[in-house]
Amino acid sequence: MVLRFPLRRSASFTLECRTLFETPDPTILTMEANVLVMGAENVGKSALTVRFLTRRFIGEYGDLESIYSRSLDVEGRKILFHIWDFPSSHDQADQDSTEEKRIQWADGFILVYSICDRASFHILPTKVQFIKVAREGQSPEKVPIIIVGNKRDLGHHRAVSIEEGRLLALTLNCDFYEVSAAEASHGALMVFQGLAQHFWQARLPPRRGIGIRGIVKSMSAVFARKRTDSF
Repeated sequence: MVLRFPLRRSASFTLECRTLFETPDPTILTMEANVLVMGAENVGKSALTVRFLTRRFIGEYGDLESIYSRSLDVEGRKILFHIWDFPSSHDQADQDSTEEKRIQWADGFILVYSICDRASFHILPTKVQFIKVAREGQSPEKVPIIIVGNKRDLGHHRAVSIEEGRLLALTLNCDFYEVSAAEASHGALMVFQGLAQHFWQARLPPRRGIGIRGIVKSMSAVFARKRTDSF
């Protein structure tokens, strides 16, 4: 079932919340987690997310801000992911301001780069540092970060080796996967299963009752300053 909840538009931003929501059985659901998907333009952030949600591949996306929800069974335990996917901003000051609010919302992070684009790979240390500063005082175990090299199917255009990806992840104390969102859903599933394992190990506090209203409220809060500044 697909539910669409467009937020009120203002002069300063346009935002649409498209939620794939599976209503959980409260007797089965044991954990909820907010996940932020980050990375440069055209690295396949939305493609990876939608692969996980629907097992389908869609190659092109508009500049839409979306939170999706999907439950996942991992070793007999169920986790409900709320996944925030957003387009990159060309305004660095604006991006830093809104990203910090998103980072405070998230419990875990997926940083995506394209193996065909070294520039998208080189920005990852800055992204990881930004997350750690924003979440200062919390251990890496409590704030899991996964680095994902996407577009593995385009090996003939490879600009970043798998060894470089692994080394960077090791240096930054992150997990690492190299996948192809275009070829199959298995890689995307492994990424979210790995993130789920981190949440179980960290024993993330239960977040029951967030629901659609809570998700929309979270998205609205991130853009509160932008709406205020427009008046």
